[in-house]
Amino acid sequence: EVPAPRGAAGALTVGSARAGALLERQLTLARTRAHSATLQALGSSRFHAVADAVAVLASEVPLDPVAARGRVDEVLVPLADVAYTRLSAAVSALPHAGESQPYNAEHDGSWHEVRRLLRVHRYAREALGEDVARLAAAGEALDRHRDASEAAAASATAARTPRIAPATAYALGVLHADQRHEVEAARFTFQDLWQPVPAAAP
Repeated sequence: EVPAPRGAAGALTVGSARAGALLERQLTLARTRAHSATLQALGSSRFHAVADAVAVLASEVPLDPVAARGRVDEVLVPLADVAYTRLSAAVSALPHAGESQPYNAEHDGSWHEVRRLLRVHRYAREALGEDVARLAAAGEALDRHRDASEAAAASATAARTPRIAPATAYALGVLHADQRHEVEAARFTFQDLWQPVPAAAP
């Protein structure tokens, strides 16, 4: 949502309305293209081959006879530890939220990857019956990070539209700055929640 204009200037009100309309048009176009691409993919031979392969896998459980005969601590715990190790390495590679540096959208991809790995780690710990409340909260912070980073990118793209009015460009700039702050806040929240726990010894 485009932020409410500051002050009573009518130009800013018009700019916010036009910025919202511009974003709506661009996002609608993007959704339409994505929908068409999805329908095309669902009708492709590749998709049907994958669906057939999944159906075959489902009929051949257990997938690993050796694992099926093993105990939880012999099978699931090592796999959960692998998920933790991958997540921990990805988090360690992130720029620290407390570092004095300007926002860099190029870092968003690394944070999105951490979000994906965190989800895998959380599911693994849930399968072991552990309390994942802290991991769930960290995941929610990264969900907010994703939403804010995508909103910032959308507003930046819209602001590059040729021949837009200055008031519209200003409103998009305000939105972009607001979402950048949301990104930074989400990063701080995640890093406050992320307290690495040593993986279980083999």
